[in-house]
Formats: sequence, structure tokens, C-alpha cells
Amino acid sequence: MNLLLLATLVALPVRADVLAEVRRAADRTLEEAERLEAFEAAVDQGHDPAVASLARDPSADPRERWVAVRVLGRVHSPPSVEALVALLDDPVPAIRAAAASAAGDSGRPDLGEPVADLLEDPAVLVRTAAADALALLGQPQTVPALVRALDDPTNTYRGQSLWVRRHLVAALGAIGDRSAVPALIRSLDDADPLVASAACRALERVTGLSWADGRSEAQEREAWKRWWGSQK
Repeated sequence: MNLLLLATLVALPVRADVLAEVRRAADRTLEEAERLEAFEAAVDQGHDPAVASLARDPSADPRERWVAVRVLGRVHSPPSVEALVALLDDPVPAIRAAAASAAGDSGRPDLGEPVADLLEDPAVLVRTAAADALALLGQPQTVPALVRALDDPTNTYRGQSLWVRRHLVAALGAIGDRSAVPALIRSLDDADPLVASAACRALERVTGLSWADGRSEAQEREAWKRWWGSQK
């Protein structure tokens, strides 16, 4: 063999077995630090069709599929994004939720609209993951979808607010667009005290103001409503 070619081959980095890393990351018997190390090693491999195939395989181990989906969200390549978008429609709710979370991890603003569509998903797990992902993506055009979801009766059960609604309010705060203020003001009187509290924090993020100092939470909510009245 040509010595120059041999030297070049020796100098090339050895690629890890990406599927082995995915399996390690999904292995509950390992310590968390080891699983995270394996996950990052899989991400470092860049796009690998084997990971996309695993993520799509309904017969694969569910945890390995979940990890594979999350890896796709961290690999910034067109084939990975294409595979990720397709997984937003996967028949398995946990995989749709993983795909939504991965879309948030990707930081790609063009994924805001398909993720927002999941706010109407039949599974509350998926709706919550979509809300959290939209918070990360930070796209003002997704505010109307979040507001609709906040008012959607399917996000209550027997008159009780489901936990997804707190995530919807938090997402509106994270996006920081002032078009969300009316919905957040309405949420101050929500029957769920955790939603009302989240609305205060969200309003702080959107407006840059705070009425919390020296006030009880009830007084803080009233201060926000007085402020809103003065804006009109």
C-alpha cells in the first residue's frame, strides 16, 4: 500500500457505531452520565440513515426509537429534518411527542408551523411536548395556535384544567410577543391557580414589567388587570 495513503487512513477519525451509541443512551441499567455521553456521541456522528430508520421502525425497542428521534433533532442536516417532520405524524403518541421535542431542540423556525399543528393532537402528552417545543422555537406566528389551545375545551377534563394548559401559558411567555397579552390577562382569573400563577410569570416576560414586589399573588393579579385597563 502507498505509504501516503496508509498515513492518511491512520489519521482519519474512527467513527463509532452510531446504533450502538443509541442503544447505550437508551439503556436504563447505565448511569445517567454514561447515557448522556452515548447520546452526544451519536449526535456527533452527524446524519446517519441507520438512525432515521431506527426512529421509523415500529418494531424497534420504544426507548431506542425515542433516543433516535431526539438525536435527529440535534443533527442539523436536511435528511435528518425531513425524517423528523415525518415522525410528527407517527402512529405512536410517545414518538410524536419525541419528534415535537426534537423539533424544539433543532432551533429551526420553519418547524414552528408543523409543531403547532400538534397542539390539536388527541394525546395530552403530545400537546404538552408541542407547547414546550414552541417555547424553544420562539416564533410569534405560533401565538394564535397557542391561544386557541388554551381555550380549547379538550384541555380540560370534567371541568378541571389539564396540566398542558400551564405549558401553553409558559410558551406564550417564552415567545414574548405582545399579541399574547390579552389571553394572558384572561388567564389571571383561570380556575386553575397554577395557570393563573404561570400567567403572571408569562406577563413579566412579555412586558418586562413586574407587580410582584410586596404583593400577595392575588394582589399581583389585580395589579396586572389594573395595568391592562390603563393600556386600553
